[in-house]
Amino acid sequence: MSAMNSINILDIMNIMDIADIIGMMFVDREILYAIIPILLIGAYYLKKSTKKVLVLSRMVVAALIIIALASPYTLTTHRITDSEPTITIIDDRSASMEIFNATVADQVYGFIHDRNPSTQIKTFSGDQTPIGDKILQYARGDDHIVLVSDGNSNYGAGLEDAVSVVSKTNTTVYLIDQSPDHNDVSVEIIGSKNVIIGNKNTFRIVVQQAGTHAAYELAVKVDDEVIYRSRIEQFDRTKVRPITHAFSTLGTHAISASVTPEGDDYFQSNNAFDKSVYVVPKPAILLITDEESNLRDTVSDLYDVTVSSSGSAGFSDTYKAVILDNRYIESMPQRDLEALRDFVSDGRGLVVVGGDKSYDRGGYLDSDFEKMLPVKSYPSEYYGRNDVIFVMDISASTFSEIVVGTGVTFLDYEKALVIDILDDPDFRDDRVGMVAFGGKAYEVAGLTYLGNDAARESLKETIMTIEPKGEITTTLDQGLAMAEEMLANSAGAKDVIVISDGNIDEGIYESSRSVAARMNNADMRMHFIHVMSSPTDLVTKFEKLAHRVDGTYQQTTYPRSVAISTAQPDAEPTPTPPPEEPGTYTVSVFTKNHFITEHLDLSATITGYNDVTSKLGAKRLVVTGDGKPIVCAWRYGLGRVVALSTDNGGKWSSALYTGNNSQLISSIVNWAIGDPRSEEGIVIEADDVFLGDVCEITIMSDTIPNMMFGGDALDISRIAENTYKTSIDLDAEGVYYLSDYGIAVNYPVEYLNIGMNPDAEKVIQLHGGRVYNESETEMLLTDVKRRSVRTTYEPVSQKTSFILAALALFLIEVLARRVREIARRKEG
Repeated sequence: MSAMNSINILDIMNIMDIADIIGMMFVDREILYAIIPILLIGAYYLKKSTKKVLVLSRMVVAALIIIALASPYTLTTHRITDSEPTITIIDDRSASMEIFNATVADQVYGFIHDRNPSTQIKTFSGDQTPIGDKILQYARGDDHIVLVSDGNSNYGAGLEDAVSVVSKTNTTVYLIDQSPDHNDVSVEIIGSKNVIIGNKNTFRIVVQQAGTHAAYELAVKVDDEVIYRSRIEQFDRTKVRPITHAFSTLGTHAISASVTPEGDDYFQSNNAFDKSVYVVPKPAILLITDEESNLRDTVSDLYDVTVSSSGSAGFSDTYKAVILDNRYIESMPQRDLEALRDFVSDGRGLVVVGGDKSYDRGGYLDSDFEKMLPVKSYPSEYYGRNDVIFVMDISASTFSEIVVGTGVTFLDYEKALVIDILDDPDFRDDRVGMVAFGGKAYEVAGLTYLGNDAARESLKETIMTIEPKGEITTTLDQGLAMAEEMLANSAGAKDVIVISDGNIDEGIYESSRSVAARMNNADMRMHFIHVMSSPTDLVTKFEKLAHRVDGTYQQTTYPRSVAISTAQPDAEPTPTPPPEEPGTYTVSVFTKNHFITEHLDLSATITGYNDVTSKLGAKRLVVTGDGKPIVCAWRYGLGRVVALSTDNGGKWSSALYTGNNSQLISSIVNWAIGDPRSEEGIVIEADDVFLGDVCEITIMSDTIPNMMFGGDALDISRIAENTYKTSIDLDAEGVYYLSDYGIAVNYPVEYLNIGMNPDAEKVIQLHGGRVYNESETEMLLTDVKRRSVRTTYEPVSQKTSFILAALALFLIEVLARRVREIARRKEG
């Protein structure tokens, strides 16, 4: 992106309204607009009346009353010091912590307690890690919790939920990061429980280790037949190996995975894992098409397909899904469309395939049929080359004047700089969001497409109203962590622009550097704008931070503009030729955490598509290089609908039906189908469980089921029409059978995630905490005490001052008139 066109920052500052001019904030700022008619009426009477002083005084009185009605207030600063902060150390002695040094918690407690006697330690143990519950239990508000734990919460409240809740009561959570004394390797199988006979299904074999290197043999079996065996060296914490298998017989099958580590492996119980799979007949689907195509061949191989040239075959309950292939909407009678809507609403699937007679070319726009679809049949807006997050400093130091006597604060200047950048035409193809940070970081605005003029103006108005929230300290690390979260699922280039006066203390600097380094490793490009009263040649912490994470850095002083480039720093000066041939469009996965795309290895180009726009609430799963939707999905009623906005492989998209890409089509149809089992008779639904967990079972039946397990009758209760619930306790590992439905029981969940939780640091930092290693206890205590000296702002109402001023002026004017009248009488 080229440098932006400079504009005069003073022009932006001149649009500040009366609220900013008088240096106050207002609860009801809109009431101030009532001053305008007062001024207009007053100006009229000033011209007409001979009593100009009287008119002028009444104008001022009315204006003061209106200002009072707007509830003006100022912010006063309070410093709150807690000389002996409340610190609770939570010592995790659960079974999975045996691989760590058991004395760390006592060492941390001893050091902190000697210097802060009110510190207390709480210990828990057992075969579960309810770390989230323990945080909620011991948090008191305005206190500090230090976790000596691996951070793997496997029972009760999750770590992120608990930390988020207690942070709202000003409880700060810290974590001691430990290196394990022993390594351990665990294995797990993830995949669908109910699968279709003859379909290729992908199962993920997930191997985790606590350390940094493990060598092991991995073996995978299906019904005792080895389908994969290999020696693996693993250097990552987690390694996922996809295994594909098609089952040729119906009923329950067992997949087992086992690892045989060559070195240190503290727990052996988690070296084997079983997964039960229930194989069902091919479900019936209805394909409405007039063409022979790749789509028709693919689904005919995988499902029990009825082909029809119209909906005249009827949308029978025997079908699990309907596929509409390249259909004009006018070609379907209204009664068929109504029947299709009822079919989907009742819990079945619909896949709508594009082509030269569908979507934007098939009359779908604004039709009743389109209401079912996750897309609108008009061209989507181009969502730009970059996703950009501004991270703005609103800490206490930004409220001082940037140049003494101007009345312009650092924060005013920061707002003006952001608006200046937003008006640059080169940002019009980008999506932009905003984060502000002071005592707490918060999202000002989510990612907004700047090509939409109304959205851009709305974002600018939102920025102009930014005010401090809560405790006002420079928590840059929290602002960066929130920006990282907002960009986590961005498909294009990612940029973060940090605007601050650069006042960062040492503790904040280290944690900010850690977050920024993580963002840099995730290909998020960093830009640092240092707002200053006057330029300096000294290397500040802010500049040092920028250089440490390969970011750009520039100083700026009021009222100068800045130039921001989000082009690659090392880009060649000559233009790069387009990577695609004319008339071809690369397609890629946009959202990975969805059933359709989670195992998808997509590498294809298409030569055409229907230009559609995804609806609010729809999942955009596959897109072109320009962000045009190709696959979108959502729920309609109880059913599932997928829009595939390219064709059946006949003209545009043959590559989607070959090799690994063909998995896209089967994944689309499988998701639309949902549960592939027949609804006739008794249908059992039960997940595999970990040892110690209760197995919850759902039974669908037209009559009250009478079922036995282990020689005993099950206690079954009705929870809805034709739906029943029961549960069983399974006290040993293995595969159990309820009727012919398999349930696998594996090792306790405590031994699944071994070692430090890799996501814990991000969760802790996002909510204002820090992560320290075992040798940094002194730094942790310093951080706690620093946070115990807080600067807070409290609003002080100024309404009375304006009311008294209006009353005083009115009384002065009345007294003055009375004095003049008395004087005239004496003269007379």
